[in-house]
Amino acid sequence: MLKRYPERVIHHSVLTLRYFKSDANRLPSQRLRVVISTKIAKKATIRNLIRRRVKEVWRQLSIPTDLVVAIYTKSAILDKSFAEIKTILTNISKQLN
Repeated sequence: MLKRYPERVIHHSVLTLRYFKSDANRLPSQRLRVVISTKIAKKATIRNLIRRRVKEVWRQLSIPTDLVVAIYTKSAILDKSFAEIKTILTNISKQLN
């Protein structure tokens, strides 16, 4: 059985990041989930654009491979450019243990 570590949360005005350490060897696609509610963006194309931006920034960061992360976006992310999202996620990634 997998050992489950305590979940930690980092809040920001644009998103909430929940993460925990995992002993399981996971593929890169299984380590990150980006959640964008239909309340935030009704159109799937906008939700997918935000999801692609967040995943691309996350891919460029050096994050420990034992972390499993879920990013819950807020409506303020709609006004952010790729560069602003990159700055936000870079600052948040420095807080990860």
